[in-house]
Amino acid sequence: MLALDLTRASGRFSRIAGRVPGVGYSLVAWRVLAELEQSGSARVSDLAQQQRISQPSMTGLVQRLEGERWVERRADPDDRRASLVSITAAGRSALDDYRRMAAARVSPHLAELTDFDRATLARAVELMQRIGDRIGDPSG
Repeated sequence: MLALDLTRASGRFSRIAGRVPGVGYSLVAWRVLAELEQSGSARVSDLAQQQRISQPSMTGLVQRLEGERWVERRADPDDRRASLVSITAAGRSALDDYRRMAAARVSPHLAELTDFDRATLARAVELMQRIGDRIGDPSG
């Protein structure tokens, strides 16, 4: 089944490519930064639910990211008891650096492929982004 194969292959690829030597943060940390970059501010509880980790674990991660000045918290205007977490410019820069390091691990392997295979992967990226946008769209 194509959907199952795609899910397995993309998950495995992300885990392997994301293991960047010398980086002191987990894949969850990078996923949180990427989520904040893409979707904007979020509550700690929402981030914990999205990443399928406990709220105390997410609170600890957010505190570490705050210590790096990669995220910042501010009061939620809809509920002053809660806070919203946002990515900072330094967080975007760190995420960009991480992505470049992960891409550097992949690039030599892409160079070994034929032009046709690289073009096929480029088209697959477009299709995966389109499918991901549809899956992630709350309206549909």
